[in-house]
Amino acid sequence: MPEKATARCHCGGVEIEVAFPSRFCAHCYCWSCRTTHAAGVVTWIGFKRAQVRLVKGAELVRDYESSKGTRRKFCTNCGTRLAFESQHGNWADEMHLPLALFVTPVDRAPTVNSFPDERPPWAPMQAFDHA
Repeated sequence: MPEKATARCHCGGVEIEVAFPSRFCAHCYCWSCRTTHAAGVVTWIGFKRAQVRLVKGAELVRDYESSKGTRRKFCTNCGTRLAFESQHGNWADEMHLPLALFVTPVDRAPTVNSFPDERPPWAPMQAFDHA
């Protein structure tokens, strides 16, 4: 397994490098993630902030407060959603990136469904074998 991975926005103007190990990889069904990404589910991979480095396109990145203490980053050129950061609880020192942005392999696959009670009936649900 490599020590690092690269994520890019749709236009390629923003490039992010992460160092492994990641903290988790999860499918999120919460209303906020689904509407922000216009998707039935968003798959996140989480890292400590110190493990994430913006290597290209800093001038293209903007963020907004999607809820109190929570910020979401995006590329101003193509609109790609880049990251989720929160000041709350265990997430206070983390940055979560959409798994779909990675153009190189990551160190884990999704293992959990977050906020499954918020999943609309039409959104796919991943079953995990935790045996």
